[in-house]
Amino acid sequence: MSDRGLRLAVGAVALAGLAVAGYLTYVHYAPEALVCTSSGGCEAVQQSEYATLAGMPVALLGVLAYAAVLGLTIVDTPLTRTLTVVIALSAAGFVIYLIALQAVVIDAWCIWCLVNDLVVAPALAVLALLRIRP
Repeated sequence: MSDRGLRLAVGAVALAGLAVAGYLTYVHYAPEALVCTSSGGCEAVQQSEYATLAGMPVALLGVLAYAAVLGLTIVDTPLTRTLTVVIALSAAGFVIYLIALQAVVIDAWCIWCLVNDLVVAPALAVLALLRIRP
């Protein structure tokens, strides 16, 4: 795949992540808007003490990270490619923590969170890494 194709893919994945994280941020402030499965897992995860970090919704951190990746992809210099990889790998590491929390501590699963944690964030990390290859 060409660098242009990878760049477009990074942008598309970041937009998807921005959409999911944006939705989760919105429902953090408007819980009645949450659309999820009947198991109640989304509500349990969204209302847990782990839904915020230093007073900020975890989903908002995702919004900021995906927005940063979009901006860095638009600028496209060697430094911005490296910063994109740093953000993407940090996010991938953070989602491992979030998945562990859902599985072990909260004992509930948020389908929206899992879309981000198992699809979007790993895809972004792989694509970002492919962009810095020689």
